Amino acid sequence: MFRTALIATAICATASVAAAGELTYGNAFIKQHRLDADGAGALDLTVLGGGIEYTYDAWIFSGELAHFDIEGTDIDYGSVAGEYRLNNGVSMGIDYTALDFGGADISLTSVFAYYDMGTYALGAAIGDSSDLNDTVYTLFGSWDVAPTGTVGLDIIRIEDETVFAGFADYDMDIYNVQADVITTDGLDLVSVAGGYSFGNGFSAIGSLSYFDLAGTDGTSVTVGGQYEFVEGANVELALGRINIDGAPNIDQVSFGVNYEIGRRTSSRRTLGNVISSATGSFAGLTSF
Repeated sequence: MFRTALIATAICATASVAAAGELTYGNAFIKQHRLDADGAGALDLTVLGGGIEYTYDAWIFSGELAHFDIEGTDIDYGSVAGEYRLNNGVSMGIDYTALDFGGADISLTSVFAYYDMGTYALGAAIGDSSDLNDTVYTLFGSWDVAPTGTVGLDIIRIEDETVFAGFADYDMDIYNVQADVITTDGLDLVSVAGGYSFGNGFSAIGSLSYFDLAGTDGTSVTVGGQYEFVEGANVELALGRINIDGAPNIDQVSFGVNYEIGRRTSSRRTLGNVISSATGSFAGLTSF
């Protein structure tokens, strides 16, 4: 009941803010990936989702949702959050994240607070879930290295595991770069994605990733192009290859339609945000 009430409150809040507040960030996308393993057949991966952030006076409301369809197997995640900024630079809030990995559900409700020092922000969160055995603790920080560039780190203690999730996001008129580093027991991932604009709506895009999953190493490379047909909206086509030690190479063909405006202002990343950032930079799977 509490979770249902929380989601309903956030939806109602964002709906009311839409009329009087400021839309600081909006995103929507759909991507179709064709993954073809040498001698092992092909599969289709469809990903769609979106995110939003509204501000109203000292309030920030946000939400995010993504759906993966891998040959009929579904993976979903979503998050909603609300926070209030005090006059002394402290922000306090609550967020809710729900993950569904093919029927294995995890939901997490967290309260958080952080101190914004202008270009720097430091904070902490504590989360509870009936699907997990232990309380989830998070320390996080970010640094605005430029008006359109941010780097940060989340340290998440979950189920006796510590996850380090670093990120960098830099967006200029001519080029943009997104990087993610995730390391925990059994997984290490380093991924960089970006684009360069040639003008007249045309851009080159690409990504490069390295991962170590339970002792198995792999790399991923994609290259492609985008065309922006109206401001903030583009279509893209990319080719790539995923190499995994001891396994067939996987060739990737991706087509997507994306729309994005603005930039997030909150320094808090939910567990869903951490996941969506990593899937965005790895092989161009999403567009968050």
